Order: sequence, then C-alpha cells, then structure tokens
Amino acid sequence: MPADYHVHIENGPFTIEWLKEFVNQGLKRGLKEIGISEHGHRFKEGFEAYKSDGFRTEWIKTYMDQSIEDYVELIKEAKQMGLPVKLGIEADYFPGKEKEIRDFLTLYLWDFIIGSVHWIDDWGIDLEESIEEWHRRNVDEVYLEYFNIIEKMAKTGLFDIIGHIDLVKIFGFRPNYKVFEKIERNIEEISKTGIVIEVSTAGLRKPVGEIYPSKEIMAMIKKYNIPVVVNSDAHYPEHVGYEFEKAYNYVKEFGIKRLYYFEGRKRIPYNI
Repeated sequence: MPADYHVHIENGPFTIEWLKEFVNQGLKRGLKEIGISEHGHRFKEGFEAYKSDGFRTEWIKTYMDQSIEDYVELIKEAKQMGLPVKLGIEADYFPGKEKEIRDFLTLYLWDFIIGSVHWIDDWGIDLEESIEEWHRRNVDEVYLEYFNIIEKMAKTGLFDIIGHIDLVKIFGFRPNYKVFEKIERNIEEISKTGIVIEVSTAGLRKPVGEIYPSKEIMAMIKKYNIPVVVNSDAHYPEHVGYEFEKAYNYVKEFGIKRLYYFEGRKRIPYNI
C-alpha cells in the first residue's frame, strides 16, 4: 500500500481530531500512511532561515505564527496513539542560507525533509500577488536560474525529497524547448546526490493543470535513474491521495514502478 508524504494540516488547529480527518481520507484512498510536512515558513523558529532584506520578510511575517514544538509534539502524540503518520517538514531553500536552514532543521528527528524552491531572491514565483513579475522577466532565464537553485539545494544534503521540482511552470509560463537541454545538466547533477524527486498531483489543481514534473523532466528522471515518490501537497483532508491513480499510471509510462516509504530519514522501497 502506498503513502503520501506531502500533507499540510496548517489550515486547521494542531489537534488530533483535525489530523484524523487527513488520516481517515488517506486510509479511505488506500494509503498505508501519510507524512505531515508543514511549511517551515509557518514556524517562528525558522525566521533566520527565511528572512531577507525585502518582500520575503514582509510575506513570511504574515504566516509565521506557529511554534514548531506544538507541531512536533502533535505528531509524536499521534504516533504513540498508533495513527499511521510520519513527521516531516517542507523547508524552502535559499542559496547562501545553508547554515541557518541547517540550524533550523537539525533540532528535530524528522522522518523526512522536503526541500522546495518557491522564491528567487525576493520574488515568490508561485504567488498570485506576484504574477505580474512573470511578465517583466525572460521566461527562459527564470527557468535556468530556478533549476540551478534546485541543483544547489540537492547538493546541500539537507533534504530527502525535492518538492514539485518544476513548480516554476505553475502559471503556465513555458520556456523555449532548447532550455530543457540545459536543465538536463541540472538533473544529471541531481542524480549524483541520492535525493528523491516528488511526482506531485498538486499541479492538477493549479493553473498549469498538469502533474509536476512535466514529461520532459520525467524522461530525464528515468534516464538518470532518480528515485521518486508520489505526493499530493494536500492542504485540506480531501486532497490527501488526490488523483494518485493518475500519478501511478504517469510514472509507469516511464517504466518506474518503485516508490518509497520514509522513516528516520531512511527510505524503504515498495512497488506499485
């Protein structure tokens, strides 16, 4: 039975009752377990890792209202009760902030850490309030810079899973096809790190309307034999395990039949 390791419970209280709504939805959809992976930007303890000299700091201050201790204790309690949950976190990567990110993450015994790139400097590339910036930028250059950051993130060794690796396509802005030739060099370098890449059904719920990653990136993942997991990036109970059959069929198209459980930052294979 499969798992879903990208689940956010932050739109409700840190209570067992709210958590159970996500667990029950996962079990209903045939999952063995779910991994809770709250955004690092929700926790006051992550301020040094996330702050900048500009808009990013203003933005996180509107969200950074929770204590990581409360979150960790909730998942520990749930585990002790026998609920099929794992303790994870989704942390943003910012080049040059490796020490601050490490200091933030190493305080807790995670089952897995998802690393994601939502920001290029002070530009939140997936924020609807910042979409106009896309019209001021060269899309090819944005893609190249984004994937260079993804490669740097993989090489830090701080993360176990790359979240929604081509989030950059969220609003449907596409690069010149030749850009993928350069991106392939990023993917080849990523393959040397041992990190897992997430296949995410969240893209089906976004303006782009397709799974992350694209077929171009999936072909590279297969070529360089990079391990994958299938996740939903759920923010509400009904999203847990969302469209997983579609995602399983998608990865099988590329000859991928092995996914992974996580425990204590170690991955355990299973077949779909």
